[in-house]
Amino acid sequence: MKLRGVLSGISAAALAVAASLTFAAPASAATWDEWMYTDDANPGGVVRFRADGDVVQLCDIQADGWKVYLRVYDYTQNLYKYDLAVGGNGNCIETRASFGGPYDLREGNVFEFTIWMQQAGNYPSFHDTAYWRNVN
Repeated sequence: MKLRGVLSGISAAALAVAASLTFAAPASAATWDEWMYTDDANPGGVVRFRADGDVVQLCDIQADGWKVYLRVYDYTQNLYKYDLAVGGNGNCIETRASFGGPYDLREGNVFEFTIWMQQAGNYPSFHDTAYWRNVN
């Protein structure tokens, strides 16, 4: 009888942990303030931005042989910040203010994010641009 109670308690604890993980996942997925896809019919790349920590993530989301590029420009100060590039379906690159230098985006400024795709030997294609304010 005691064994049944112990097993019952362990099962309840395991379910509670599983439930908390299930509910925690969507909250972490919703941490991006802004996002934008490449401007093709079946987007091959995405950029995501979180103002808290100046986190910028660039991902290649399609197995198509194209690389995804990003240019970050401080529109308020008329100042180039940095470029990123990543290729290969599912691969991402991420920067954050803690990296220092150009990755520490000035609070309150508006930044121009331009995303595009390019295949070796071809001109850049599928550009899209957005202006996001760094406020947190």
